[in-house]
Amino acid sequence: MIRPARASYGSRSERIASAVTVGLLTGLATAMATYTLWQTSLAPGWAGDTVMAALVFAAGALVKLLCQNLETSVLALSIAVVAGAALTAAAGVAPYLLLDIGTLGGIVLLPELRDVITLVVFGQVPLLLFGYLVAIVYDGATA
Repeated sequence: MIRPARASYGSRSERIASAVTVGLLTGLATAMATYTLWQTSLAPGWAGDTVMAALVFAAGALVKLLCQNLETSVLALSIAVVAGAALTAAAGVAPYLLLDIGTLGGIVLLPELRDVITLVVFGQVPLLLFGYLVAIVYDGATA
């Protein structure tokens, strides 16, 4: 856990633990940045679109730099994408679910889910993947 770059060349259990740890932490960081991108009215003044997009980009690059092995880093990136999308969707839907909306809940959630899915598909995932690919070019694809 302390040295994921070295663990990505270790045994199978070390590689999986490294990929899960890096993937979940990266997914959490990208979900927070994506939610801040989505809710700019709630964000502080310094947390603009450029800063949050750079955070998602850097998170994608850190996945490759922390997990040196290509197989481990691809696993960590896929975990980060799934975890980030799930956390972003949960953060977008949670206020409506906490209000205990009954029969109209599904109708009320449709625009929110549409916005979350659009932001994840066209914002979070491409930035994360682009950061990962730039790190591969920078660091090299070591297998």
